[in-house]
Amino acid sequence: MEKKRFVKELIENESLLSSFLVKAKTLGNTRSGSPFLKIRLTDRTGETEGRIWERARELDDDFSVNDVVRVQARVERYQGKLQLNISGLERVDPAEVDPALFIPTGPEDPDRLLQQLKDLTAKVQNSHLKRLLQAFFSDSSFVQQMKQAPAAKSIHHAYLGGLLEHTVSVTRLLGRICDHYPRLDRDLLITAGILHDIGKLEEFSYQLYIDYTDAGRLLGHVVLGVQRVQEKINSLEGFPLELSLTLQHLMVSHHGEYEFGAPKRPKTIEAFALHYVDDLDARMNHLTSLLEAEKESPSHWTAFQRIYDRYVFKGVSEEKVPLQLQNEESKDDAEPENYNFFDKLVGSTNREDN
Repeated sequence: MEKKRFVKELIENESLLSSFLVKAKTLGNTRSGSPFLKIRLTDRTGETEGRIWERARELDDDFSVNDVVRVQARVERYQGKLQLNISGLERVDPAEVDPALFIPTGPEDPDRLLQQLKDLTAKVQNSHLKRLLQAFFSDSSFVQQMKQAPAAKSIHHAYLGGLLEHTVSVTRLLGRICDHYPRLDRDLLITAGILHDIGKLEEFSYQLYIDYTDAGRLLGHVVLGVQRVQEKINSLEGFPLELSLTLQHLMVSHHGEYEFGAPKRPKTIEAFALHYVDDLDARMNHLTSLLEAEKESPSHWTAFQRIYDRYVFKGVSEEKVPLQLQNEESKDDAEPENYNFFDKLVGSTNREDN
């Protein structure tokens, strides 16, 4: 009987029989011309790659991307990473699949996060914006969706509960920025922070894996979110038109630039603040996940990150620093005051990113 073996539990040189979700597959040829199959396999704990060297063409016809497959394999290390050398594979009947094993879940308690959002809502003083937020939080369907939805298919907060985690983080950061820049309209920003991504509730499906819905592909979460907010505003008597326009401007401009999917660029000080905070939180989540995924690699650098067009420095822990460097004199004693560590690290005229 199969006992589920999660990606994060894999041990070098072990043999296993376990099920994984197929995220991608490629049929290729070795230098000698023999076919082989490269598969990206995932579960809720992460992803790994598998290779099929025998009967590759035959097995390629037996399953598709987004199928769950049961593999018999040996765990091997290749270029510093664990992968599966697969000797057998079969497609699992969808009726036998437990989605909880394959779709990742965020680290935070959704009930605790939801309460934090409600606490932030309670601090809104503008009566119209407070009524709008209360209209959303009194909608049980909206609340349930917020506790489950991911914030993305990949890159940042791409797991169940990711949207709520991202929303709370962005809204709390906006509150802190308002403390530093009192000119900002706090009530407007708190409301926009809570609502800016609610279109993602309809943009993604997430039964077994995260994917785009038809509405998500055709309209996108910015349009879907504005529609949802407008529907709620229409149900509230006496909601000011100017306030409605200002709030919806923050929503349609929070991606910042046209090339990043913003129908409009920020044109108010609050819109600029929301855009930069939203971008910051997404990047910090992605970078944190990136560093966590590569923490076992002995290199001080990540693999090349095409999204950033650079390598990312992981830092040097004390145990990884060679003994002779640990015993050297301190920087203050060894270098002049204008010494730049990064000049020495990568060279002042070299660009290793290229």
